[in-house]
Amino acid sequence: MKCTFYGVCGSYPSINSLASVKHTACVSVETNDFLLIFDAGSGIINLGRSLSNPNKPIFIVFSHFHYDHIIGLPYFSPLYNSQYNIAFIYPNSDHLKTVLPKIFDSDFFPVSLSDLPNSPTIQDLSFCNQFGFSLTPYNLNHPGGCFGYRLSVNNKSVIYATDNQLTSDNQALFSSLFNDCNLLIHDCYFFEESQAEHKSWGHTFLPDLLSLALTSKIKHLCLFHLKPDIDQDYIDAMNTYINSTIKHNQSSLLATVSYDGFSLDL
Repeated sequence: MKCTFYGVCGSYPSINSLASVKHTACVSVETNDFLLIFDAGSGIINLGRSLSNPNKPIFIVFSHFHYDHIIGLPYFSPLYNSQYNIAFIYPNSDHLKTVLPKIFDSDFFPVSLSDLPNSPTIQDLSFCNQFGFSLTPYNLNHPGGCFGYRLSVNNKSVIYATDNQLTSDNQALFSSLFNDCNLLIHDCYFFEESQAEHKSWGHTFLPDLLSLALTSKIKHLCLFHLKPDIDQDYIDAMNTYINSTIKHNQSSLLATVSYDGFSLDL
């Protein structure tokens, strides 16, 4: 099972063409049997260009429908190839059926959902069970609502928790929900910024995220949904803080500040 990050920043794509944190949310998990894609931010465009096997089913799983998580969907090239087998996945499939046509509405895009050469299906989470994996949804702490997911396949688990704000009130809850996973992909939009100024933004600060990861059975933490346009100095400062905190706690936790193109085998 291979996990690849095609877009790791939040809000909008980076205007810095040299940045390693460039595109918005899109992460793939691929096995021999399927390709699962979390979110369809601008990163999904490059993902689509990389695909060459129409025989492998594709599942696109949405966390929520803010622009940075859907903006790349109309440009996902397999949607224009009828040979691909594509399913859109969301806990409430009826709601998904109302949202998707709006993304392809003529006011925003010239090709309607019904006119796509591919005919993707719209499914709820139970659809996944027949393909040998399961998705367990979590309600995250984000304005307007957002779902996180635990993907369970081949006795391994990946948790995708974008757009989630950890607080003193919910830390214990999320620590319990995220416990015992091989990989936690979690929002880390803030580092040194003032918490008082951003307390209701629905995004997590690095110290809070590390605290959760160190108190849960998490093998690998990937910091995700990063602030756009951060530079290498900012990333280096994050890594210094992460490494010193892990060392201070004498923990075996692996932690990575994700970037476009980063991948790991599970």
